[in-house]
Amino acid sequence: YEMIVTAFARGDRKELKPLLSREVFDDFSTAISQRETKSEINETTFVGINSSDVIEADLRSGTAHVTVRFVSELISAIKNRAGEVVDGDPKKIREVIDVWTFARELASRNPNWRVVSTSGAA
Repeated sequence: YEMIVTAFARGDRKELKPLLSREVFDDFSTAISQRETKSEINETTFVGINSSDVIEADLRSGTAHVTVRFVSELISAIKNRAGEVVDGDPKKIREVIDVWTFARELASRNPNWRVVSTSGAA
């Protein structure tokens, strides 16, 4: 979770690609491109994970799916080309709640799970 959040903030598509499904990668890449087009920089400090709870797990057609609710703390600000904050607060820790679904084909030799769905939660 932390690796993906920080790679997204840095705009590191190379690190993200093997960790995400094609659909999620495309969504993340589009958001990164939008920042790049506006010459915006995402400055994010990952403070920590307060909790991570499995809220659903199932097996579909030989693929395991696990949905996890993460409650984390981040310091995050988007700055424009001039270095001015256009979103967020570079001095404030905020709580972030995310619900992510991970999937892995059980027959695969690759032990890694990929993120196949992301959403925020209230």
